[in-house]
Amino acid sequence: MLHIGNERIPVCGGASRRSFLQAGAASMAGMSLSNLLRLETFGAVDEPRAKIRNCITLFLVGSPGHLDTWDMKPDAPADVRGKYKPISTDVPGIQICEHFPLMSQMMDKVALIRSLHHKTGASHENGQRWMMSGHDFNAANPQPYMGSVISRAFGATGDLPASVILPGKIGNTGTSTPHGQQAAFLGSAHEPFFLGSDPANSDFQVADLSPPPGQDEVRINARRDLLAQIDQLQRRTETKTTRDFDTAYDRAFALLTSPETKKSFALSDEPDKVRDRYGRNTFGQSCLMARRLIERGSRFVTVNHFDTVFNVTCWDMHANGGNLDNTYLDYERHLCPQFDLAFTALIEDLEQRGMLDDTVVAVLSEFGRTPKLNSRGGRDHYPPAWTNFLCGGNIRGGQVIGSTDKIGAAPHDRPILPQNVVASIYTAMGIDLETTMIPGPGGRPIRFIESEPITELF
Repeated sequence: MLHIGNERIPVCGGASRRSFLQAGAASMAGMSLSNLLRLETFGAVDEPRAKIRNCITLFLVGSPGHLDTWDMKPDAPADVRGKYKPISTDVPGIQICEHFPLMSQMMDKVALIRSLHHKTGASHENGQRWMMSGHDFNAANPQPYMGSVISRAFGATGDLPASVILPGKIGNTGTSTPHGQQAAFLGSAHEPFFLGSDPANSDFQVADLSPPPGQDEVRINARRDLLAQIDQLQRRTETKTTRDFDTAYDRAFALLTSPETKKSFALSDEPDKVRDRYGRNTFGQSCLMARRLIERGSRFVTVNHFDTVFNVTCWDMHANGGNLDNTYLDYERHLCPQFDLAFTALIEDLEQRGMLDDTVVAVLSEFGRTPKLNSRGGRDHYPPAWTNFLCGGNIRGGQVIGSTDKIGAAPHDRPILPQNVVASIYTAMGIDLETTMIPGPGGRPIRFIESEPITELF
């Protein structure tokens, strides 16, 4: 069975994507969807479709130093190993930073990937694009964010958007190049929904879910009727752009008028002890919101831990004394404890609610940080090596995949690229990358990603 978005295209004899292409579906890239649908006449076998899971990604904007968190080198020289000590975990032989005591007791659920690397530039944006889409690209050739791909392929299960980013867009991280959190050629209907508010605020509400002043539900419905009339005229000269905007309008009206949607964002409905468990801060409450949205029908939710690296306490530990003045003290006092609390609360909460088997949790970042401390006692950008990790779904936890050399400067074995991680997330969500495709630029079918998943994860 060949899946193109929500369309299921049987392939004779259950052939794989590669054998299908080799067997003479020549110029598949030039075939229209209607032509592909004609393949059903060949009497193909209908293979059972895999279970589709959900995903929550926690994106640590700024990027933690791998040597100070999840790939420690206690035997390295002092100017490499840093100030923190490793602690044992509930998995013999796996150690992590002493400032993740809660996480250390959940390592049986986590698969650490310690040999990540890329070679296309040391800007934050390079890494963001890689980890959010599986591609590096420029503004002239954008590639879609994972959440937009999932939205296009499988859609939402209710009125909530299929793809949501909390609490807001990534802003200034150094350059004006794309961050990788846009729908690109998939169209505006599959742009992620950005919360645009801080769920930790006492007066938190989603502004876009409240009608403009003076516009009640009657006026909103009247506007929808007017747009429907305009739509009938537009369809006489229908284009893809028009269809995309129609779907986007439908989504906007559903968000505005659905009581269940508004209830999904109502963090005040959560018991105080649950909110406290996640941490009463933007990241913690965003993680809690992510659980609520997945529970109620969203399929792919990303929590951006920070929207900038300038003049804020974040993972970008340059220690430059200016607008990038994050230090070991910030890691110890704020960042590590905040992450440790929220991440473990999310995993614990998902498991208690019976959702962890259906939800992949991916902790991602742009790159590592330099093995040797700089002259100020900080670490700079370093894409040759870093650690990210996955859990939930059918991920095999309690393991370390890949390793770095004695000073964490480069992969020592099992080097892994960002696109392998993205392919693994799709696979963990139940997508067979060999037999499932989506419409690409111009509607031509393309593979979700031209890469292979990390086999050890499954």
